Amino acid sequence: MNRERLKSTILFLLVISSAILTYMVWSYQPEFSQVDTSIESTSNIGQGESLEFGSVMRAYQLIWVDGNSVKGTIKEDAVVGVREFLKDTEIENIDIYNNMNRLTPDVKEDGGEEFLIVDYPSEMPSKSLFQVLGFSYEGALPDYSFDRIIVDIASPKVTFYMLNEALEQVAVAETDIDSSYLLSIVEEYEDSFEDYVGIITNQKTSNNKTAIYGPEAPGAVSIEHFLMTQIGIDTMNDILFMGDEIEVNKNDDVYVYEGTHNLSTYNPNTYNFVYTNLDESLSSNRNSHQTIQRSFDFLNSHGGLENEHMLFDYEADGNESTYRYTLNGYAVFSDEISSVVTTKYGNNALFEYQRPLLNISAEVPNDEMKSLARLEDVRYQIALNEDLDLQKVSKITIGYDMQFSDVQTELNLLHFTPQWYVKYNDEWMRFNEGGLH
Repeated sequence: MNRERLKSTILFLLVISSAILTYMVWSYQPEFSQVDTSIESTSNIGQGESLEFGSVMRAYQLIWVDGNSVKGTIKEDAVVGVREFLKDTEIENIDIYNNMNRLTPDVKEDGGEEFLIVDYPSEMPSKSLFQVLGFSYEGALPDYSFDRIIVDIASPKVTFYMLNEALEQVAVAETDIDSSYLLSIVEEYEDSFEDYVGIITNQKTSNNKTAIYGPEAPGAVSIEHFLMTQIGIDTMNDILFMGDEIEVNKNDDVYVYEGTHNLSTYNPNTYNFVYTNLDESLSSNRNSHQTIQRSFDFLNSHGGLENEHMLFDYEADGNESTYRYTLNGYAVFSDEISSVVTTKYGNNALFEYQRPLLNISAEVPNDEMKSLARLEDVRYQIALNEDLDLQKVSKITIGYDMQFSDVQTELNLLHFTPQWYVKYNDEWMRFNEGGLH
């Protein structure tokens, strides 16, 4: 009898031990804190949640001019944060002038100037801006595009001077915002600002309101390393072809997927994917704001954008919206890899869609830095180059050059190297050793 009880007790203990060990295995998480090989997660291209339009419709830098003091920032918390306090503003009047003589911000009692400069990478519709800001206006907003706003904070009430990229027109929008209130908001982000400087490239950029601004001496900027993963071509075609029968061909290195109503191509070397809706054309009678909204809604419907994307360009002639990925506030460019999301929207539906089929998935720890030249030295070297015309330079900023890693490993590694980028003759180009590439 005792022997049977002993067996039962041992069997019971074995069952309990097995249950405890099973639980420990299932719940076990390895501890790597002793080794500095952490990989930090980051947002993925094309796998994001639904976004607000204001997260992509944003400026790339904010400059604060106070007399002889010039400070600027690219940090999103400051550039976007300031505008969050301007909602429910009322536009009391807005007029468009075909010369720059109306660009006349007020001066303070001591005779000094104080204004903000909000710079966008290309011309944007004013209607899109006012929607993001939540401004109200009793009249009909004009179809006017701008790439810079001069915000007058020396006068009692804030006035927006919206300049077009050619510096030939200015829209003057008077608001009910107290300048002292806006200035107090800007001062809360003062730690985000660094020394900026304005440079002159031609007669139109010869004053402190139209000059080209950038960090005066950026010094050493970090080189970033990220892992990448590929998005399946079949996944994209399933989303866009909507059941259309697909015939696959290969033309050199490019794969061609053709259906009755749809066509797509994919280059595995650059990860570039292009989709065309064969039932649509580019003709449209909508204004730019409406087209951008439809483009954004399409991308938002399948997670085609991330918070790090910025509406970087809009071409009205082709109804083309371009969204560029940003990293640490800097726009990402590449000569090797597809780096932008673009849409062309027709009269009734999407006409063309281009994007990279890759995810930037995780950051790899890295201590590398690169020293960048002073902004004035960049201007000087462009001026010395006999093959370049300094007068064709309209913007200069720091960006990241995205490249494949030269190191052969099992990891798909991308390098992001800081570089100066110049908008030259309406095209963004990388500055390197005195030339543009």
